[in-house]
This record gives sequence, structure tokens and C-alpha cells, in this order.
Amino acid sequence: MKKTHRYLLSILSGILLFLSWPPHGFPLLAFFAFVPLFFVSDDLLEHETKVPFWRGLWHAYITLLIWNIGTTWWIWNITPVGSIATFALNSFFMAIVFGCWQRFRSLRLPPVAAPVALIAFWCTWEYLHLNWDLTWPWLNLGNVFSNSTEFVQWYEITGTFGGTIWVLAGNFFCYFLLKNIRKNRKTAFIHGIALILWIVLPAAGSLIRYKTYTIPSPTPENSTEVVIVQQNTDPVEEQYHMNNVQHFHRLMEVGVPKLTQNTRLMLCAETAIPWSIASAAIGADDCPTFNSSYAWLPIVDTLMHFYPNLNFIVGLSTYEIFDHKATLTAQETHPGTFVDDYNTAACFNRNGLAGLYYKSKLVPGVEKMPYPQVFGFLEKLAIDLGGTSGSLGKDTEQRTFPLQSVPFRIGTAICYESAYGEHFGQFVKNGAQMMSVITNDGWWGNTPGHQQHFMMSKMRAVETRRTILRSANTGISAIIDERGDAHQQTKYDTRLALHDNVVPNDTLTFYVRHGDYLARLCVALTVLIALLSITLRIRKKYQQIKTK
Repeated sequence: MKKTHRYLLSILSGILLFLSWPPHGFPLLAFFAFVPLFFVSDDLLEHETKVPFWRGLWHAYITLLIWNIGTTWWIWNITPVGSIATFALNSFFMAIVFGCWQRFRSLRLPPVAAPVALIAFWCTWEYLHLNWDLTWPWLNLGNVFSNSTEFVQWYEITGTFGGTIWVLAGNFFCYFLLKNIRKNRKTAFIHGIALILWIVLPAAGSLIRYKTYTIPSPTPENSTEVVIVQQNTDPVEEQYHMNNVQHFHRLMEVGVPKLTQNTRLMLCAETAIPWSIASAAIGADDCPTFNSSYAWLPIVDTLMHFYPNLNFIVGLSTYEIFDHKATLTAQETHPGTFVDDYNTAACFNRNGLAGLYYKSKLVPGVEKMPYPQVFGFLEKLAIDLGGTSGSLGKDTEQRTFPLQSVPFRIGTAICYESAYGEHFGQFVKNGAQMMSVITNDGWWGNTPGHQQHFMMSKMRAVETRRTILRSANTGISAIIDERGDAHQQTKYDTRLALHDNVVPNDTLTFYVRHGDYLARLCVALTVLIALLSITLRIRKKYQQIKTK
């Protein structure tokens, strides 16, 4: 194979991955997207390259860079510098997987070893990418079905890692089919049947589960009335040109007309009240109401007077003050004074503040500086990129809010947290019988970014079998049921409120109970493969020395 052909195949894989991806892609293409790259790997193996790791990495990098830019180009709207770093680094990290795989293939083990190794390596990478400080899970392969949840209802058992394994194994069935179609038609036929069954059977089983899954009809006894506010405040032109009282009045102008005496919950978006206030003052009787940042709090009491059974959840910016560096993220603002800032969800009812939850999955480079112990001297870079006051503090657990007048609890994931299946499921393990997502996707503009983010909540609904109430500042807001279907889905850049009756659920799915167990199994398998590779290479060198 000519070098030109290798590059063309690498480009083809990148294009196929892009064309498979939500919101407008065709997910079936994902089952074939890596096949051209597998043939590139074959050619590199055939020519016995001296640097298999770097050759494999380089050709995969071309594929993955096309995929990253094509699907997440909208990051540019937030931070041009950060977007370039994200495209380059994320593609490089992904390509390392293929470099390691190419190196492993040079051991020339039986054919079945190659797919097992790549699936283990890739899932290990995705798991790492969910849990380290440079986390960016947007392109985890299982997310390709985020707009087609009727085909992956079994995510309630496997989570998105089941989708990753489904896609990669399907690519290998297709690869073996094409590889044997001229050499051995019988083998090719077997692989063709296997490919069809591998795709059709899980999809068919999912469709049956989708059609037969029963969601109880709302009744006065089993449901609660909710209002979701989409205030549509421009994050650039309006958000910091209005004070907190003005923001609160906008929320009320949109939401109050939908309230009734039976309404039990009003949900508002992330940082709907954007100017930072002290956490300690939120529930205090002596908060400084002469300050416009706090003057909206007494109006909440007035709201509760008219709607005494209402629970009000809203996104805030808050801070805490310490006399020492109590946390890694606390910043010294004056000698002996340290401040920690938080992206916060607050729940109010007629008894006052019912609870606070601080966002704990933070956006790298915008809300946090990765590995502050090492890169703490670059803290101000996070300010420049994100417009925040440096790395934010975070909560120690996924807290849930008790709701008055109804006997259940609700979890509130903030923005980026809805991209993490196991993290999201922890709210449910902690007692949430209903989930909410509050977010401000207006920073991205009307791009695929806010659509992709919305679709991730559909997967979370399937994984947890929880109704998800989604309040987005500019859209998309919706009520997502336990099957992943969105109801009353709003359009971007509209100001309105949604109203409906929803039914809680207290059953824990297998995935919620066990989390990303498939990924952890793949991590263990990767360690075993690494040990095997080292052993075989040592033995090979020993035999070479012995022969001499």
C-alpha cells in the first residue's frame, strides 16, 4: 500500500466518525468507521516498521483530529486558544491508544488478540478520561447513540461502555469480513452473519424493551406538578449587565404565570442568579439586603408566602471565606483572607434554605486548573480562558434535596456533570427519585454543542430510569422520561416556561448499582495484556541472545 493510500484511509475513518456523530449524524456508520484505520494498521504491520507505536499513533492522529474538530468545533465560541488545545491534546491522547495497539500487534499473536486488546485499551482510555483532571468525555464512543436511545435501552445495565464495546466489536466483524472476502468466502460469510447479528440483536432487544417499558400515568397520588424556567438571558450581552434582582424578576416573569397551588417545584437554570453571594448568607435572616446581589432573597420568601407548597431550585454563584488556605482552590484575596468560589444549586422552600450542592465535575481550563499541586502557578490562565475567578471549589458528594409537600428527593446535576454516567448515577444512589439538570449552554451559541449536551441527558434517563427535568438558560429545556424520550422540548433562544406532572421512581437499575464495571474490567484486562506483552518481549530477547 502506498503512503498516499494510508493517509486517505486515515482521513476516511475520520470522516465516517464525523458523519456518525449526533446531532445530525447516522450512528450506524460508527460500526464501520474504524475499518479503514484497521487496514492501515495491517499495512504498517506487513512492512515491519521499526517504530510501530509512533506510526500507529500518527495515522490514528489524523483520523481522530478530523473527528474532534468536525464534531466539537463549537468550543471555539468559548475560547479559541482552549479549543485548539482541546482538539490537539484530545486527539493525541486518543491516538496513544492506537499506538499502543500497533505495538501490541507487532507481537503477532492469534487474530482474536487484536480486537480484545483494542477494546480493552480504548475502554481503559475512556474510563481514565472520565476520572482525571483533564477530563473531556464528549467523544466517548457510547455517546454516538445519544440521539437514538430507543436502540440502547440496555444502557440501564451497561451504561455507555456497553455502547463503546458494541461499536468497536462491530468494526472488527466488518474488518474480518472485508479481509476474508477474497481469500476465504466461507469465513467471510460467517463474519458477515456475525456482523448482522451483532448489530441487529441488541438493537431489536432494545426496541422491545423500549416498547414494553411502562411509565405510570400521572395521578394526583403518584405525581408532582413542576414548572421549568428557560429565562433566555444572553451570557455575553445581558448576564453581567443585570443585577441579581433583575435576574430574579426575569425568572418570575417567565415562571410565575405557570404556577398553581398544586405546583411543587420550580426549576431554574445554572447561574440563573449570576452575581456571587456568600453561601453562609443565603439561609441567614440577616443577609445584607441593601446589596443588590442579596436583595432578591426576601422576594423568595414572598414567593413562598403565595405558594407555600413550592420548592424553588435555582443556579447560583457562591463563595466561602476562610482565614487560611482551607482547600487547594481557595485563593488569597487579602493577607490572611482566602476565598473559595462555587458553581451552586440551591433549593428553597417555605422553611428557608433546604440545601446547597456545589458542582463537583468542573470544566478543565475554564472552571479548574488541572492538577493544581503541579500547575498551581498557572492558576490565572483559568481566569483568562473561562472568565471565572480561577479554579472553583467542589462538593464532596452528589447531594440530593428533600422536597417539602412531596415524599421524595431530587438530584440536581449542574451542566457538565450530565456527561458522566457513573457520577450522575451517584445522585440516584444517594436517594434521588427524580433528577434535574441545570445548565447555561448560551456560551456556545446556536451550534451542535448545546444539542449534543442535551442528548446526553437522554442517555442518563435510560441509565438511571429517572425522569429528568432539564432547565437550560437559552435551550434546550425539556422533560425527559425514563425511556429517554423528550417532552415539551424547547427551541434555542426562546423565553418560556414548561409545566407538567411527573412521576418519581425509586427502583435502582443494575448500572446505577454497579457503575462503570465494564470499564473497570477493561482496565484489569489492559494490565494483564501489558504484563503479557512485557513477558513475551523479554522472552524474545532472551531467545535472540541465546541463539547468538
